[in-house]
Amino acid sequence: MTDYDPNLDLFLPPVTEAGEPVPKPRYTVRNAAFALQPLPPVDPVVKGLINRGDLVIPYGESGSKKTYSMISLAVCVANGKKWLDFETYKTRVLIIDEESGERRLSRRLAESIRGEVCGEDTDLLFVSLANFKLDDANDAAILQALIEECQAGLVIIDALADIMDGDENSKQDTQPVFSALRKIADSTNAAIIVIHHSNKTGGYRGSSAIKGAVELMIEVKSEDGSPFVSFRTVKMRDIEAKTWTARAVWTDDQFYLSTVEKGQADENFTKAQRFVIRFLKAHGASLVDTIADNAEGCEPATARRATYSLVDRGITFRTNTGKQAIYDLTEKGKSVQL
Repeated sequence: MTDYDPNLDLFLPPVTEAGEPVPKPRYTVRNAAFALQPLPPVDPVVKGLINRGDLVIPYGESGSKKTYSMISLAVCVANGKKWLDFETYKTRVLIIDEESGERRLSRRLAESIRGEVCGEDTDLLFVSLANFKLDDANDAAILQALIEECQAGLVIIDALADIMDGDENSKQDTQPVFSALRKIADSTNAAIIVIHHSNKTGGYRGSSAIKGAVELMIEVKSEDGSPFVSFRTVKMRDIEAKTWTARAVWTDDQFYLSTVEKGQADENFTKAQRFVIRFLKAHGASLVDTIADNAEGCEPATARRATYSLVDRGITFRTNTGKQAIYDLTEKGKSVQL
């Protein structure tokens, strides 16, 4: 039996007959006095959202603009400028890509750097890797060494499915990956964002162990053809739940996200719905057949369904006149900015 020292708050290891200490135990027993010590201050990367050492999973469907959104975040952090309404704290950012390829990633980065009115002094590094698996101990050690060498405070990895050999639906297969990520985050004090995909029902894909292993999960949604991107925290540790919406803006060679004020945020419209709104703004009250016959960028049947769906959202209203109803914009619909 080892002696317990309440002041040092650990079991003191005995010595061998030769006077050599026994190897350090695998655990340390703490007491209440240790728990009552002041905690070290948090080291934020994105104020009120992401701290150094956090593991973060943003997830969404293909086309939800999740990767563009995270690149936008990376550029803002690397320059210490606001990302939407969030204050950021300047630190070096490292992007590790397993999905897009160097050429595509370079283009996206250039678009975001120009869109945020930044330049070559953006403190951001990126690398495109292939067959890099964090359920392999050697690859995990390489990643830790890479982060340490780059002195990165924020790391973004795209995507989870590409950095593991196992089945993401298996707890047994996902645990080694997130154990490695946790060790790397703790050792480097870097916040690590791993972009992930959603499942067919809209939730995150894979084992429940993924949710349990991270500080923050963010659902990213964007309707097909809509410029709006909605964000919702679905798992958070030590922060309040948050939802926010942004508008994705592309020009010829630029990309950026702009803040959408509350009240405008519900205007997450499909391409067909946006056509209907534009058509009614231009032509006024119209029969649904007239709207469908003039459909642009979508099939007539899709425009017809979009017209019906906008009534439920309070964007249009229906007036029955004989056999066919006439549709027009409500006051809310007239105020929509597309």
